[in-house]
Amino acid sequence: MLAPSMGGRSVAVAAPAPAAAAPEATTPDPALQAAKEFFESAQTQFVKEQYDGAAEQFLAAFEKKPYPAFLFNAAVSYEKAKKLDQALKYFEQYLQLDPQASDAAQVKARIETIKAMLAPPPPPAVAPPILPPAPEGTPPPTGAPAGTPVPPAPEPPSPPPPVVAPPLPAIETKGLVVIDSKPQGATVYLNDKRNGPFARTPWQGSLESGTVRLLLESKGFKPEQRQISPRSDKLVDVYIALSEEHYLGWVEIISNTPGALVYIDRKDIGVIGRTPYTGHLKPGKHTIYLEKMGYKPAEMVLDIAPGTATQHTMTLEQGDNGWINVVGRGVSGGRLMVDKKLACSTPCRAEVPPGKHAVVVAKDGMDDYKSDVVVQRTVETTIDVQFTPRPPRTKAIVWTIAGVALIGAGAFVGHLGSNTRDEIKADKAAQQLIDNDDPRYQRAKLEYIGADILFALGAIVAISSGIGLVFRGSESAGVVDQKSISLAPELLPGGGGLSALGRF
Repeated sequence: MLAPSMGGRSVAVAAPAPAAAAPEATTPDPALQAAKEFFESAQTQFVKEQYDGAAEQFLAAFEKKPYPAFLFNAAVSYEKAKKLDQALKYFEQYLQLDPQASDAAQVKARIETIKAMLAPPPPPAVAPPILPPAPEGTPPPTGAPAGTPVPPAPEPPSPPPPVVAPPLPAIETKGLVVIDSKPQGATVYLNDKRNGPFARTPWQGSLESGTVRLLLESKGFKPEQRQISPRSDKLVDVYIALSEEHYLGWVEIISNTPGALVYIDRKDIGVIGRTPYTGHLKPGKHTIYLEKMGYKPAEMVLDIAPGTATQHTMTLEQGDNGWINVVGRGVSGGRLMVDKKLACSTPCRAEVPPGKHAVVVAKDGMDDYKSDVVVQRTVETTIDVQFTPRPPRTKAIVWTIAGVALIGAGAFVGHLGSNTRDEIKADKAAQQLIDNDDPRYQRAKLEYIGADILFALGAIVAISSGIGLVFRGSESAGVVDQKSISLAPELLPGGGGLSALGRF
């Protein structure tokens, strides 16, 4: 489809041809180099806030290479230039060319906002004529009883509030990464093969800013690596010519359930990729191991010949066990006990046989989480644990002893007061003269007051520490969630596929 012309330029919006139909690149694409020059010129003008010129340069780049990012950047430039009608047009063309873009939802929302901002305001409401007040002596409405007051003229309706479109969130242009190779169709990995294949050449799109390591592999060719640094204001062009490999063998490992972890020869050196896996191997015998949660491990011995390319399918059977997965804020450093046996250190996932299990999640200084969990075959039971702090027993015991000691001291001081009082009574019984200023009266009074204070303090400390020792507040809690997923190969009318059954 040919987009309407603007400023003497028309932009063709059409989906790029499939990679298989593109001719094999033997030299870097001169059209891409020209598009790169227009892109860099556009970014320079964008930084200088020359947004109209930047939009023109982005569209010139699009004429050389019809990459969706160029249309997106042109739309952003027109939006910055306050030309919302042009921004709307190129945002829509961007989604038309790349409907599966990662930012499609945000762009759609932006399009709706721009449409609301461009919509004409509603016509003002026509107020009914305001009638003058009825003069005195005007008769009431027909049929109304005598003495009925004449109703006042109706108030004109208030006009509806104007429709205000939400403000547009901040937006900037996006960078572009173009990856091509000789031969085309090479598998691209980002940073690590353990993350699985990312794309096949030729590929173009946007990557997050930062350092990225590219790994390219193709059957019969030596793998190559490049390190790039994508930026939001740069077009990074990567062209890699792979050299032929005659010594190594090429293998492709496919499993009936994709995403299985691949180990070669030794598991202790770690995972080297996920299925479907492709790569070179030295001639000789190699043991391939596959593992995936929910399935039994599988292995296969391959005899690799130099300069050959082979494909191998490995079947993973569903496992017989289930899993208990402990997560939650604060569970780090805890212990998962299953049937009184240590299973793992939390957060962790433990494989257990189906059935009912006594589960305890413990952590020093925290109240234990305890529960009976029924584990089913190929089902993962996730427990989100929220620990409750446990008051230290030693501290509670010390304070309880201190409270008892205070009560004992109060009893002793009260006993001294009683002895003083008895001594005064004995002197009176012996008819000895006792002056009201006798210091024993004051001493006995102070001893009784001191005893009361010690009794009160001791009781408060002992009761508080005893409550803390016996009652520890709310118990640790956990939210249990079970999830079951199974994938199995299935024959379809037009070929093969995967059927999925799940319970969430």
